[in-house]
Amino acid sequence: MKLKTSIIAIAALSSMSFAGGDIGGVTTFETGDVVAAEVEAVEPEPQVVQQPEPQKVVETPKKEEPKPVEKPSVSPFYMGGAITSMGTRTDDRVNLLSSEDNQDLQLGLTGVVGYDFMDYLGAELRAAMGVAGDKNDKMKQVGVYLKPQYPIADTGIDIYGLLGYAWANMSDSGKMTGMNNGFSYGAGLDYGVTENISVFTDLVNYLKDDDTNSQWGANLGIKYNF
Repeated sequence: MKLKTSIIAIAALSSMSFAGGDIGGVTTFETGDVVAAEVEAVEPEPQVVQQPEPQKVVETPKKEEPKPVEKPSVSPFYMGGAITSMGTRTDDRVNLLSSEDNQDLQLGLTGVVGYDFMDYLGAELRAAMGVAGDKNDKMKQVGVYLKPQYPIADTGIDIYGLLGYAWANMSDSGKMTGMNNGFSYGAGLDYGVTENISVFTDLVNYLKDDDTNSQWGANLGIKYNF
């Protein structure tokens, strides 16, 4: 009887299993699916952190300091030449533009050799000789000079003086004493045309002495700095 009852129980259980009955509870596969779903629900979505754009560094331009104006680098040694109006008179009022009865007026040539010791001081050797004019006895003059000079703003013009000693041949009628020597002075303007070339004009008293005539010269010339 017991054996019959056991067989009937086993058969009943088998039929329930084939019919889809759930005897053993939740399977392993079902448990895994539930856990995975819970993890997906709990884990937050990754947040995208935006990096700030790098700021552009604006460089402040450096202020350039003004450069000092440099004088052109040329040799202090120069040479030049000039056309000269030379006049000799018994007094100190020579007319260098026209002939007069009481004076000797000649057209001459002057050679100049100079050296600038510094910006404001130089020295010159000058020699002049008449080539045409009132008298057959041509005037001659040689002088050595200190030459103080000073530039006029930014015009390229220098104003200068001449202070020195000269030897002059006086040929005017009246006091005709031949070669004489003494203090000589003058003043003029120099204009730089290029770095090496300049033009100049000046008025020079070649010689004035109480016992001799007075001799003057007006020059217009050009010189070259080596």
